[in-house]
Amino acid sequence: PEIGKKPYAVKNEKDIETCIDNLHSLTPLIETSCVTGLGIDLLQKLLFALPKRRRHEKKVDRPFEFLVEDIFNVPGVGGVVSGFVNAGELTVGANAHVYVGPTDDGSFMKTVAKSAQIARINTSYVTSGQSACLALSLNKELRKKLRRGMVVLRHSPTSTKEFDAEICVLKGEGTTIRRSYQAYVHILNVRQSAFARKVEIVNNGIITPTITTNNDSGDNDNAAAADGIVLRSGSRAKVRFEFAQRPEYIRAGMRMLFRDGAIRGVGIITGVPSKV
Repeated sequence: PEIGKKPYAVKNEKDIETCIDNLHSLTPLIETSCVTGLGIDLLQKLLFALPKRRRHEKKVDRPFEFLVEDIFNVPGVGGVVSGFVNAGELTVGANAHVYVGPTDDGSFMKTVAKSAQIARINTSYVTSGQSACLALSLNKELRKKLRRGMVVLRHSPTSTKEFDAEICVLKGEGTTIRRSYQAYVHILNVRQSAFARKVEIVNNGIITPTITTNNDSGDNDNAAAADGIVLRSGSRAKVRFEFAQRPEYIRAGMRMLFRDGAIRGVGIITGVPSKV
């Protein structure tokens, strides 16, 4: 009811085809029983017939990009990173030179991907769309620099503290966005606080309030007050964010989430103005 879809009872395979062709307007309903097994086969066929949200096989030709989600120190192996192959492909071995980072100063560590595992099974090849573990040839000091949110790249590693994004507020009665506005940002595997450096109006749904101040601080306070922009639910704005702690690997096209108290919003990275 909240999204305007109509319930549709699925009783045979033909009904599944009807639902798949009209997912924008129908919600399939299947009667199932774990005791008798009623409807289990229809449920499985429906799940396998659902369209993929993302087709990672189309990103095989892109440069290798591995998102680090967790870190392990395995005795006899060394530093191991687990995560998701977001793009490209890699054949591990003595000649698999990669870059892992960025570290706190924005630099990348050059190393070798010695071996890999998928579902605890050794493999010599990983490709986009797979969750895998990579064993990296790092000494003890370099292993201490590993953290969640890093990436493993094959070529051209870059990092940045600033990025431009087009955002949309999904939830929140109203929040004042001005310079130094701070929120917690999620960009794929990156999680870090960031504050706004610049805010631009995108549509008429954003209201720029007229604020007058009688403080003795002068023009600086007036300029800061004039920078305030109130974003209502559904409003859009172009914001230049700056990470509060360290540089991260960011590129145009990545999706982002941000939250600040009861406020929730989404966005997409439109560009990276400066790189460290």
